[in-house]
Amino acid sequence: MLKNMTGIIAIITFIFFGSNYVSAEQSPGNEEVYSFLKDAFQSQLSLGEKHHSIEEIDQILDPYFTKEYQQSFQKEHLFKEEAGYITYGTDFPAFYIPFFSYDEETKVVKGESGEIIVYEFFASDEDMPSLYDDHYEYVKLQETPTGWIVKDYGFEYEVPDFAKNNEKEQEVSLINTVSKPDVNVNRIFPFGMFSYPFIHSLPVTIPMMTSHLLQDFNQNSFLVTR
Repeated sequence: MLKNMTGIIAIITFIFFGSNYVSAEQSPGNEEVYSFLKDAFQSQLSLGEKHHSIEEIDQILDPYFTKEYQQSFQKEHLFKEEAGYITYGTDFPAFYIPFFSYDEETKVVKGESGEIIVYEFFASDEDMPSLYDDHYEYVKLQETPTGWIVKDYGFEYEVPDFAKNNEKEQEVSLINTVSKPDVNVNRIFPFGMFSYPFIHSLPVTIPMMTSHLLQDFNQNSFLVTR
């Protein structure tokens, strides 16, 4: 009898804690992507600190950008002088990593081709003269065997399709969250049964706990798959 009860308790523990662990693993953070983009931006800025040879510039940018991206960036911002190549300050920072805020305003979504798209809406500042009206800027990253690499840059005044899709998904997620049963309340009842003498209540408590937790687990699975 004791062995059977121990097995049931182990199953309940797995359902309760295991399902929460899976949910946590399915919600990756963005800090790794943010850190990579900050480093990529610094590599671009470093080209304006002193003159470099083309070989040195390749070594600086290679860890962060595709060759095609590097060529576009260099064509736009690299200048040749007697001492070597250097970049200047510019009001048109195309192909620079955008000035992301790296907070809730910076969005990270998965593109149709499996790439990662990082974008942000930039509003024009009415109190300061601006070269741009309200617009979106973004970069696309692809994963390689050695890590992330930036492959594309975008600037659009209209809302990009991937941003529209992301906003729709957030609306659906919000609706599902609001309509989701209060899991904490559901779990209070069965665990409250332990207020009774433990050994005497086990024959009744454990089947009810198992049924209740399985029902809660199935509801969460339905919301995720939906």
